Order: sequence, then C-alpha cells, then structure tokens
Amino acid sequence: MARSSRRPSSARALYRALEELGAAPTPDPALRPDGPTRADGALLLGILLAKGELDAVTRADPGQEPPRGLTEFLSGYRSLTASPHDDTRLHLLSHRLVRSAVETTLDDDPSPLFRAAGDAALAAAGLINAERLNRTGAGREAVQTATAAALQSLRVSIEIISAGG
Repeated sequence: MARSSRRPSSARALYRALEELGAAPTPDPALRPDGPTRADGALLLGILLAKGELDAVTRADPGQEPPRGLTEFLSGYRSLTASPHDDTRLHLLSHRLVRSAVETTLDDDPSPLFRAAGDAALAAAGLINAERLNRTGAGREAVQTATAAALQSLRVSIEIISAGG
C-alpha cells in the first residue's frame, strides 16, 4: 500500500471516512446544512482516532499468539510516521501520552492507581518533550524546564502510590 500525504485532512474527508467506517456523527441540518465545516475538523479527527484505536484493540491484541495483528498494526502505523530521528515522531509519542493522561482525569472518581498512571504518563510525555527540545537545539533552559515538569509529575505519581494507591 502506498503512503499518503502528510497534509491535514479536510473536515469533509474525515467525515467521509467516518461514514465509510459507520462512525460518522449525525450533523444537525439546521447548524450544518452544507455538511461539516473546517471548524469540525478536530472533533471529527478525534472520532476517527477513537474508531481506529477501538478497532486496533480488537485486531491488534498483544495477547494473541502469535501477535500477528499487533505486528501488522505497528507496521502500518510506522509506514505513515516519520523516522526515529524526526521531530514529528516525538510529537506523536508525547501527544499520545498526554491523551492517555487526560483520559485518566475523565473518570468521576478515579482510583489512586489510575491517577498515578495519569501522572506517570505526563512524566513520560515531559521527558519525550525534553528529548525533542534537546534534539532541536532549543537550549538548555527549555530542556531543563521540560525535565523539571516531568520530574514533578513523576513525584506526584510516586506520592499517590506511596500513600497506599
């Protein structure tokens, strides 16, 4: 399969993809008489990402023997992402961890371990950002600030666990 362009998809293209996958939201015809608008792009992308991740957990289960689906999933993902030395790859890793951390805050009453996991995800995202800043020559102060933020998140995580999480 060929690799597609890196330019962002339009809201209309995202909506068509969601329609094809059976996951398109039903637009309010009074608000969107002409279909999705550019402002809908982030929402539609979030829905598409969720659909992809939901499909991935059923098709790429690491518990399968052999984990063929996971290997193929990762190969497909890597075919569109950049090389290990590309700044974009570090952004993707950090963004995924921040999303995971935010997900832990959405529970009404998260357990201490779940909150600690969220803080640990933030710590990992901060360290990846520090690495990205280091690679791009952002300066020692920017790298230290990112590292300090990661360390603070890690401290919070450890405190939660130490308190009996």
